[in-house]
Amino acid sequence: MSTILAEVYIPQAEPIKRCEVRELAETDRTRVLDFLAQDPLRSIHLRGMIEDHSICHPAHRGRFFGYFEDGHLTAVALLGHAIMIYGDGVALHYFAEKAAELRVKGHVIFGPRAQVEAFAEHLSRCGRETKLVRELHWMVCHQAAALLNQLQLRRANLDELDMVVEAQAGMLLEATGSDPRVTDPEGFRRRVAERIERGRVWVKMQDGKVVFKADLQSVTEEVVYLEGIWTHQDYRHRGIAKSCVTELTHRLLRQHMALCLVVEPDEEAALKIYQHVGFKVAAEYRAHYLKPLP
Repeated sequence: MSTILAEVYIPQAEPIKRCEVRELAETDRTRVLDFLAQDPLRSIHLRGMIEDHSICHPAHRGRFFGYFEDGHLTAVALLGHAIMIYGDGVALHYFAEKAAELRVKGHVIFGPRAQVEAFAEHLSRCGRETKLVRELHWMVCHQAAALLNQLQLRRANLDELDMVVEAQAGMLLEATGSDPRVTDPEGFRRRVAERIERGRVWVKMQDGKVVFKADLQSVTEEVVYLEGIWTHQDYRHRGIAKSCVTELTHRLLRQHMALCLVVEPDEEAALKIYQHVGFKVAAEYRAHYLKPLP
């Protein structure tokens, strides 16, 4: 009598990955920039900050961290006044734990809606409470759609610092109800001056005042992120914003492959202008504001 031996398959256990979150240093710069360059649009904020300054710089108002699996960098986060993350999945949990451990102030979490929602949920388990949530359209422009009829913009200079500070503060006061000239006067003025020195503030001057302003908040070789687009309240409904944004779009797309910005869904006038000049809604983003630490 013969014995039949049956082969039994025993599944092999998945090897355990070594996961680590650590603060990034200047020696990581090349590695981090190469990693962020995989998606120039989504990484525009973090990559732009590092290219403008360095990984460790007070201008970031926070610290950069990397999430590593078996020594491989798979996510990058800025944890500070603003929290921004390039990467998803389990990295969000690890970054949230690190933010709680360091008692990061975290005024706002900004990024793709699903990512921000997941990270805020992790952070809430660590005791952080929500103050306000703003839904945003992430808009991208690869090609100017409107015709360029006139040139009226130029870069602001430091002689106009007071006027630009007033315009920027007025815009923020109108949008948020908070005046940075009161909450952080020196820091706010310094940040505006630095952006002017970098040639990142474009203005239209008329009647001795700034009637239109736009900031190039983050700039890389491929992408420009625009913010602070504002028209003086006495000069609205005259087509100034439409013509100025059209001009800026033409100027910037000569040197970069794409422009991006965010706009709230209920800002119908702004949304129409951006769509007119060639911007399209590419994703849904979120700004999740946190209550101050106790």
